[in-house]
Amino acid sequence: MAKLVIGKSTPKSFALKVEVPTPHGLDEVNFDARHLPSTVWAKLREQHADAIGKTVQALFDAARQEAEQAYAAEQASQPAAVVADPATQPLSAPARKYFGKKASAEAADISDADAKEAAITALIKPVKESDIAALRAKHSAELIVQIVTGWDLGEPLDVAALTDMCDSYPGAAEAVFKAYNETREGLRLGN
Repeated sequence: MAKLVIGKSTPKSFALKVEVPTPHGLDEVNFDARHLPSTVWAKLREQHADAIGKTVQALFDAARQEAEQAYAAEQASQPAAVVADPATQPLSAPARKYFGKKASAEAADISDADAKEAAITALIKPVKESDIAALRAKHSAELIVQIVTGWDLGEPLDVAALTDMCDSYPGAAEAVFKAYNETREGLRLGN
């Protein structure tokens, strides 16, 4: 039985065998992994989750900003409305766009702010799933490169190669993280 070492003699690295799912079955990749304290590993995972969340939010914010600019341009091209009695005035342009030509009497109660929000929402282009997948692959690669120092593949170990691996084999990042956790915790002894 191995003797437990604590403090400055704690192991700096360990061998990490990862079975990466591919369309042809599992392929094995052997990494040299850094032995990180649990607090450091937890902090890295938190930063990874935050980075993905912020990047995806930035995509949605950019789509909204683009829609707001399109709405402003559309409004600027509309002739100015004459102020009249709200009860007799037809629906504003945003309200007409939202409710269509056959707006009901209840639709007239909608505020211009609600109509503007509805019009902007209608202009928002969907965020592409491919953009989100690319960002996830890149952020996963950036986390993996912080926990491993080498691998047995012919490519140099860097963010670009790991991004390609995570993009080409969608389960690769999860396989690395799962193997890292299990090996760090001694759950993979004998495998």
